[in-house]
Amino acid sequence: MRVCDNRRMRAPHFIVTVVTVAAAALVTTYADTPKPNAALVGAWTLNKDASQLAPARGDNGEGRDGESGRNGGGGGRRRGGGGFGGGGFGRGGGGFNGQPQDREAAQRMRDAMRQELQAPDHMTIVTSDTTIIITTPDGHTMRLAPDGKKIKDESTGVERKTKWDSGKLVSEVSGLGRGKITETYSIDGDAKQLHVTLDIDGPRKTSQTRVYDLDAK
Repeated sequence: MRVCDNRRMRAPHFIVTVVTVAAAALVTTYADTPKPNAALVGAWTLNKDASQLAPARGDNGEGRDGESGRNGGGGGRRRGGGGFGGGGFGRGGGGFNGQPQDREAAQRMRDAMRQELQAPDHMTIVTSDTTIIITTPDGHTMRLAPDGKKIKDESTGVERKTKWDSGKLVSEVSGLGRGKITETYSIDGDAKQLHVTLDIDGPRKTSQTRVYDLDAK
């Protein structure tokens, strides 16, 4: 009877030990697993030759260099005519009645559209567990919440909903005209390149692909 009692007493201790060891292993594995956000961290420079960019148009409908239809992205190629006003995205002036505050709102919308469609020459990305922050040389900062939470810019009404999908960061942008823009961020680990694809869903569907090289540390 005593032997049996001793076995019964040891059994709970054995179970507790097994559970503790298993929990510790899970914690260690989770700690050693790279967070997906971390892959984006760094300073990135636009590789114009590898990118496929649409002409970056100004408010007068001309290219960045003042020539209609000229590509502003080095060796990039135009795909589908996705400059400003293309893809169903107008100049942001619809619905404004000409009052000063309305003209300011329209200008903010045009600025937001230009910021979205014109590929920055450089980006710096920092992350936390809940937020990804992208900063460009002109001081523009974009915040993304990869848990699917919507982030809205109150000054322009532009809204972003972001999530991870099969190792790619996908951000849906709404509030810029009649269509929707989907940004997809993916990392080419071997080449240390960041690919940013913009798919513009409007009356005319267009896309552009930006390729960024990781700056040497």
